[in-house]
Amino acid sequence: MNATITLRDYIEDKGKGKVFTIPNYQRGYVWGKKTKESDKKDAVHYILEESLIPGFLNQIPVFIQGITVCEKHNEIILIDGQQRTTFFYLLLKYLGYEGKFQINYEIREESNSFFSSENLLNDFSENIEEEFQDIHFFKKTLRIIDSIIGEKCKNKYQFKLNFLNYLLNNVRFMYIDIPEDKATKVFSMMNGSKAQMKNEELIKAELLRLASLNTPDFYRKSDFEKHAIEWDNNMLRSRYAREWDKWLQWWNRNDVKKLYKHSNVMGYLVSSYLNTKKQEELSFENFKNQFLNEQKSINAKQTFDGLRRLQKRFEDAFNNSKVYNWVGAILRIGKNQDKFIQWYFAAESKPSDTDLENYYKWSFLGLTHDEIETHKKALSGDEKAKEKDVFDEKYDALYAELDSNKLYNEYKESAFHLLLRLNIDEDNKQNQGEGRVFDFAIWDGNRSLEHIYPKSKVWYETIDPNGNTLYYTGDGTEQKDPNFDATYIKRDTCKVLIDNDEYVASEHSIGNLVLLYGKNNSSFGNETFDKKKQKFFEPSEKEIFESRHLLHTIYKFAQSQWTGEQIAKNKYQTLKEFKEYYGKQN
Repeated sequence: MNATITLRDYIEDKGKGKVFTIPNYQRGYVWGKKTKESDKKDAVHYILEESLIPGFLNQIPVFIQGITVCEKHNEIILIDGQQRTTFFYLLLKYLGYEGKFQINYEIREESNSFFSSENLLNDFSENIEEEFQDIHFFKKTLRIIDSIIGEKCKNKYQFKLNFLNYLLNNVRFMYIDIPEDKATKVFSMMNGSKAQMKNEELIKAELLRLASLNTPDFYRKSDFEKHAIEWDNNMLRSRYAREWDKWLQWWNRNDVKKLYKHSNVMGYLVSSYLNTKKQEELSFENFKNQFLNEQKSINAKQTFDGLRRLQKRFEDAFNNSKVYNWVGAILRIGKNQDKFIQWYFAAESKPSDTDLENYYKWSFLGLTHDEIETHKKALSGDEKAKEKDVFDEKYDALYAELDSNKLYNEYKESAFHLLLRLNIDEDNKQNQGEGRVFDFAIWDGNRSLEHIYPKSKVWYETIDPNGNTLYYTGDGTEQKDPNFDATYIKRDTCKVLIDNDEYVASEHSIGNLVLLYGKNNSSFGNETFDKKKQKFFEPSEKEIFESRHLLHTIYKFAQSQWTGEQIAKNKYQTLKEFKEYYGKQN
């Protein structure tokens, strides 16, 4: 039924013997907060000074925005109008209203405790350390009310009494009652021009509603049985709401966001669960069509249990150092991250740690998700998969780039990827093989490739078309004076003899590169190896060497010396490790 009613009708007729319930999907109370810096007045100042008090002084009715509810036998569920209802609750209490007017938050117990306190009006002073947003704005609303009413009247007591009677009889609004099963959809539509509910919030609200629906035979039961069933339903809904909110808080932790590189309010949880049934974009309607059957509350309970299991997989990965590192790397350098999330976290049968490590290894070769799946089949003997397997092709191409003495100039990203893996692998060896969490800030922020021996301190000579000998350093600077001091090395010396084979390198090869934070790279400049080593291990008080968590980088700077031969030997060892890592023979 839709009708224009007074505030008294709302509280004393519609609300007679009922509790005004603020459902779990409603946001907290925020009246008293300016929505924009340019706003001169917040909602409390505006409704009092621009509407209610002028109406009272002129003794004319005041019409406010309508309120949409869902009436039940013992409660009125506020679909749209919780901010206005809460404001009038605080205002009427301040004015001395003694009738029954009870507000109940479904899941915010602290707000309920504030409303039920006998000391509600005794102390509403500002507390800068107030933990709960609702209570902060409840108190702020009361302070604004007290300030305005104190300014507007000389006889505060009489003003309160007259103003109270005026409000109850002259504040009017449209009262709209809708069926409960339409509540979340209506809420979303009514908020379309405001802050629209996120898909995840709508899904949560519908899950909680369906999970606590009464069975068809509910109304044939005795009053005692009904109360018991409703108590159980409320407990279940409250437990589900708390658990969902824990998931929400977890996904919005900075450390979780950094690992999973997501911006969704519930991370990958809800979207990944939807994709276990059907690959489609996350929306309330899509999720509801797949999982939430209006006629069967068991579907909601099964869905919640499925979300719980999926959430545990995400949390388990976060809490296992080696898995954390493998997942973090794949989400940064792998291709088809969504397919990976679905494969590892949402599959009916969870892949083993060996499967995950292999996925990690093959991702560093540049294989896509589908190419990884094809390679796995090829390894198992699938002849058709062998024909499509691009593993060797990708391996050979990457090896050729890493073997290049122009790696720094021409294949920088390949160097980045290899050095990232080498540093992660060192972390995975720590703590007796249990692993240490790798800090991916190096990859997500200002990363750089550092020449261990500065490129400006490596020189070479070349002959121009006229037969003249020219001298250059590795940074491309022509040197007029060929008399280099002992801090320089000649590129020709970057070679080593191993098993009668000569291995040649350069200052730009993988043998002379390490991964470093950009800010640390800048502080090194063109210092010699010894000076860099000193800065790395004994930084000044003004320098913070974040790069010292990079174990592979540390091991290189821990060498006693770094010569042309060291560069060539390191290149040989790095490529040898690369071959062995991917099961290739020398």
